[in-house]
Amino acid sequence: MSEGAPVAPDRAGAWNGTDWLITAVLFMVTALSRLPFRTGLLYAWDSVLYTRAMGHFDVTIQQPQPPGHIFYVGLAWLVDQLTGDANAAMVWISLLASAAAVVVLYWLGRAMLGRTVGLIAALFLATSLSFWGHGEIAYPYTLLAFLSIFLAGVIYRAWQGGNVCALLSGLCLGLAAGFRQDLLPFLLPLWAGGLLGKPRRIQAGSVVLLGLAAASWYVPSALLSGGFSAYQEASSVQSGYLMRTSSVFGKGLEALVVNLQTLGRFLLYGLSAALPFAVLAPVLLVRRRCREQLGNRKLLFLLVWTVPSVLFYIFIHIGEFGYVFTFLPAVLLLASWGAAVTARGLVRVLSSRGWPWRRERLLPAVTMAVVLPVIILNMLLFLVLTPHLSADRLAANEDIQRSRIETIREYFDPDSTLVVSVFNYQQAKYYLPEYEHWYIDPVTAGREVLQVPQGIKWVVLFDESLEPGEREEKMSLPLARKQQLFYLEPAAGTYLIVDWPARRIYNSNSW
Repeated sequence: MSEGAPVAPDRAGAWNGTDWLITAVLFMVTALSRLPFRTGLLYAWDSVLYTRAMGHFDVTIQQPQPPGHIFYVGLAWLVDQLTGDANAAMVWISLLASAAAVVVLYWLGRAMLGRTVGLIAALFLATSLSFWGHGEIAYPYTLLAFLSIFLAGVIYRAWQGGNVCALLSGLCLGLAAGFRQDLLPFLLPLWAGGLLGKPRRIQAGSVVLLGLAAASWYVPSALLSGGFSAYQEASSVQSGYLMRTSSVFGKGLEALVVNLQTLGRFLLYGLSAALPFAVLAPVLLVRRRCREQLGNRKLLFLLVWTVPSVLFYIFIHIGEFGYVFTFLPAVLLLASWGAAVTARGLVRVLSSRGWPWRRERLLPAVTMAVVLPVIILNMLLFLVLTPHLSADRLAANEDIQRSRIETIREYFDPDSTLVVSVFNYQQAKYYLPEYEHWYIDPVTAGREVLQVPQGIKWVVLFDESLEPGEREEKMSLPLARKQQLFYLEPAAGTYLIVDWPARRIYNSNSW
């Protein structure tokens, strides 16, 4: 390999013992790193919906939200038969999917840009703050990452001219959409690019396989949800809600600003300390020499992988940190390529200044010096510091949630207590089913007025995002991590007024 080709893929083609050793170590280390931090309570709203769907799948009653992800629900149900705990089942899926995603990113990176870039990308993903955090909770987003990378790997072989992979890519895309339906529209352009120039029988076969695979989840999803009309109507209602509340078509410039800010924050958490190299990569691509080294088709492949989901998140909706996992691997491949180019450049500088080591010996040391600080900082972000999705924040969230549930059960009679929730409404209903519940939708709420039902003596605020108004007596009970459980004592038949923009709730007589 010439000095000017820092990231050319290994020419040998066939894998050797080193590759299999790297694969095994990446999988085991990633999986073992997640084991101590697994969470024991359902993490989020959708976690509860998936749990309920395991017992009765029906998107028309939000079990789970449309379009349903029926293959994910089925997989969680199967694992639940082994664990006996729905949360544990989904956490194990997240853990193992995160390890598998790291491995397949190494495979794809090695095939596209060489072993060094593949390994760097895998390490960046394994230690990413948000990716690590999602490997500890009952959420399907590490599985989304794995499926996105796996599909990209199959389709990349088709882009290289493989007729078999072009044929099978339709099958793989259709089946993967049964786990996460958003993969279908986001990766459809990439799949179509892999079919360009192929024989018509290959193109037709891939399209047929895609349709059959999509039917394998669409048909049972519809039948279990009351039929095709009911399923389609529920999906339309869900998409209509998103269009009204979070898209530029419903909210205009406000939605564009919010979506851009949210996407930037979520991507920052995903890239973590690899952000400088992700910024550096486009700068390097301005140089013709670097652009030629990456390869125009490879760059085009990464762009077609990335752009559809990014456009959707900007103009329509982005709701969770894990959404960016559809395209984060492509950005990490570019960032890893930037790190490899940087290391090569440093080696040339050191060699020109008389460094005594030969370049073949110097390159691994310099590459490690470039990459290791990123990995260490990523690990510090998750293990030591306290940003969102870090080990400490995940543990704190669980401690507080468990303490909140236990305190409500200990001090408040279900027959005379109303639980008010915002973001944790589904968890409150799931863990406290014997209580009456009231939900405040943070997307549409302004000033809500609630008549206190007969027999209700206490109103408990389940979310920390809502507190009694300034003129209310601040009654509270202590929770874990120095938090408080606020509650009100309204008179039956009176009104409670929620001022959501101010994050306050009042008795009507103190409003």
